[in-house]
Amino acid sequence: MTATLTLAGTIGYYLLRSDIIAEASAERTELVLEYQDHIDRLRTEIEILTSRQMVDRETVEIQVMDVLRRQQGLNQRHAIVAELVARAENAGIYLSDGKPLPPQKPSIDARGLTSLDGDDTTAIGGESELIDEPVKALGLRDSSNRTFDPLTILRQPISGEAGMPQDLKKNLEKQAALDAVKADISEMDVESTAAVDAITVSTESRIEDILGITRKITPGVNAALRKHTFIGGPFQPITEENFPDRLQRANAALTALRRVRFTALRLPVKRPVRIGSVSSSYGPRVDPFLGRLAMHTGIDFKAPYGARVFATAPGTILSAGRHGGYGKMVEIRHANGFVTRYAHLSRLQVSEGDHVLAGDPIGNVGSTGRSTGPHLHYEIRRHDKPNNPAAFLSAGDRLAELSL
Repeated sequence: MTATLTLAGTIGYYLLRSDIIAEASAERTELVLEYQDHIDRLRTEIEILTSRQMVDRETVEIQVMDVLRRQQGLNQRHAIVAELVARAENAGIYLSDGKPLPPQKPSIDARGLTSLDGDDTTAIGGESELIDEPVKALGLRDSSNRTFDPLTILRQPISGEAGMPQDLKKNLEKQAALDAVKADISEMDVESTAAVDAITVSTESRIEDILGITRKITPGVNAALRKHTFIGGPFQPITEENFPDRLQRANAALTALRRVRFTALRLPVKRPVRIGSVSSSYGPRVDPFLGRLAMHTGIDFKAPYGARVFATAPGTILSAGRHGGYGKMVEIRHANGFVTRYAHLSRLQVSEGDHVLAGDPIGNVGSTGRSTGPHLHYEIRRHDKPNNPAAFLSAGDRLAELSL
């Protein structure tokens, strides 16, 4: 019995031991598989996070490159606007930091239009100051000082609320910095376009002023200028796409102003004497020697004997000497078929063939020829037909107010 029990126990032990070992082995295998599965899940999450970070970084880098491209374009645009401002100043267009046009213009009573001659200064105001740096005065900031290195944004320090994931903090700060730069660049885009529009409005207004002043004295020349300087039209809303069109309009306006200004400055509109008063106007009058009605083809300026006489426009001396009842006379040929005469001089300071500019002295007041006393007889002729000098002198005074 003892032997039988011992044998049975031994056999049972080995049988149970084999089951225990098999069960333990199965448990270890299951545990290893669970760990392996967990490790695989972690690896997958790491790969997803890594991929997401790479995509985020690539997105930020793409945005940075886009901002750099826009900033480079803005630098070029500012250089163009600065050059345009310089051209405008050379043409006499000085911009202030105010708006070029009021939001709404007052209406005019139609019954009062007949009394307006276009130079009414009773309804304007404000004070003007010359601007040393028009670009800054117009609100255009110097974009060259706003350049940035992409690494400044890509490597900026991490900060934010506690508990927020570091990657999320970094991405949010990068995006916020990029958004701020983009907004700044967009604002400067609008500013540069507004500056171009201000130049255009001021230049076109100046052209219209000059043409309006010279229309009565040179209708033919004025019509030709208007035909070749067609400008104007409504402005479209500001967009990045229409900036080249606005720039082209500003350049066209400045080119037109140069042509109009060049023509206006060659008209005989300056005053021939600095001192003196009108003693006889243009038109019919009683001849002082014959006592009969006669046509006076110029204006007489009573002035002290020897007072200097000046050319009223650039031109070439046609003649300088005695000329019948005109006494000592200077005759100057100007552009567009105009000729001016300066008679009864006491002394001549130019000779035939000389070239003179507006304001150059050509002689002195005297009383030679058919004259009752020291004065200057001044005539303006075009194609040998006399014109009333008073209209030209009035136009000259108005043009002088434009600082041509």
